[in-house]
Amino acid sequence: MPAATDFMKTTLDFIHRGFRGAPEGLSDEQLHFVPEGQSHSIAWCMWHGARIEDLFFQQLFQQKPAEWDTGGWAAKTGLPAQGFGTGQSNEEARAVRITDLPAFQEYQAKVASLSSAFLDGLDDAGLTREIKLRDKTETIGESINLHLVIHLNGHRGEINLLRGMLGFDPVLLNQGG
Repeated sequence: MPAATDFMKTTLDFIHRGFRGAPEGLSDEQLHFVPEGQSHSIAWCMWHGARIEDLFFQQLFQQKPAEWDTGGWAAKTGLPAQGFGTGQSNEEARAVRITDLPAFQEYQAKVASLSSAFLDGLDDAGLTREIKLRDKTETIGESINLHLVIHLNGHRGEINLLRGMLGFDPVLLNQGG
């Protein structure tokens, strides 16, 4: 595996561990708490993160249907069948509720497994393959770094802020983040 792909896989694993740990110790009310302003709930961050990863790795990189759709996860988790959080109004984001957390965590694990399998088979040439994203083109490597590594780690930070506001330790305390 190329060093760049190894770095991406290690970083995504770190982010996955953070998102898996996000609901630890929280009540349903705390999981869905949204402070005043332009923030999200921890549940929204978890849903958005998994949906974005699924979208990029399955649909954009491999032109496959999203695991969200093929696995029937909306019905299993109580989450919206369509969308992934980008462009939502504050009201729409506040309405996102995970009604079956174990089922959602199963979806998270499946997406992480599919992403890892894709990265296992990716070489340097694969990282430079271009994909169309809205009105621009970028490489798979650029997409992974910008939309998954950087973007999702920002939401992991948002989760830590929200956990702190609720009186809980951050995820991955003293583990590099």
